[in-house]
Amino acid sequence: MDCKVTSLWLLVTLLIMYPGVYAPDYQFGREPTDKTIIVGNGSASDTESFILKCEVLYMYDDQRVGWLKNDTFISINETIFDLPGTDLVDKSRYTAEKPFHDCRRCGGTYTLTVTGITPETAEMDSGKYQCATCYDNFQINYISSPALITIYAVPRQNHPLCRLSSPSKSNISTSTPPIAVLPYETLTLACLSDPGLPPVNMSWSRQNHTGDLQPSRAGQTREGLSFIEYKWTPSNALDMNTVFTCRVQQSTIIEYDSECSIGPFIEESDHTTQILPIGESATMRAGRVIVFTASILNVLFYSI
Repeated sequence: MDCKVTSLWLLVTLLIMYPGVYAPDYQFGREPTDKTIIVGNGSASDTESFILKCEVLYMYDDQRVGWLKNDTFISINETIFDLPGTDLVDKSRYTAEKPFHDCRRCGGTYTLTVTGITPETAEMDSGKYQCATCYDNFQINYISSPALITIYAVPRQNHPLCRLSSPSKSNISTSTPPIAVLPYETLTLACLSDPGLPPVNMSWSRQNHTGDLQPSRAGQTREGLSFIEYKWTPSNALDMNTVFTCRVQQSTIIEYDSECSIGPFIEESDHTTQILPIGESATMRAGRVIVFTASILNVLFYSI
């Protein structure tokens, strides 16, 4: 039999016969290890998971094995704690398991499994994890080296999303340029993306213009998407022949760099009709029909 295996069985036998007398300076054979996880960069339904393992060589009768996250106990044996007022863990996604045997002094392998990791839970699930032997009052006897769980949340492959709106239209289609817009009407160009972890960098730029454009507004939507807006008022035909591009970048262990564009544009005719009595004036605008009426002669004068 291998010398290492023989020594381990001898140690276990001595500990069972004489607990506390032959206790070494350590209790762990295998400690949890660092993990790096990338979530996202696919569909919204994609999830990830990880398993941490802790091999306990021996225990005393009054000891338990628990898991700590960022120096706070989140479990003892198979019980996951509900911590009021904190978002430390989601009990439905965290599972702690102990060895199947009933010999507590024999130790064994304890595991912590975290499932259902998404871009939305990445920050909560990241952190420092440790296993520890402790007593019922949570007094720690031995604690493992920390395992650092680093989770990067990458935006989905179809992001960013470009949106266009105006005071007269809440949603202007940008799928088939040139995009018909009214001259002198202020347009809102919106760019949306998964926020990412670490957070993404978002910027607007304009064709044939140097530097990034200063956004008029930025923040997060109710659905949790990051956004930046830029307002622009086209004034002439030269203005129309331009393209705006939103770029989203993120530096992790992989480089994320994606963009969406809006433009070029074309002048849309405003086919409204305005009726004025003779003697009143109106400001002419391309495509608008102004009808002057004469109440006595019943004659119509058209000016286009």
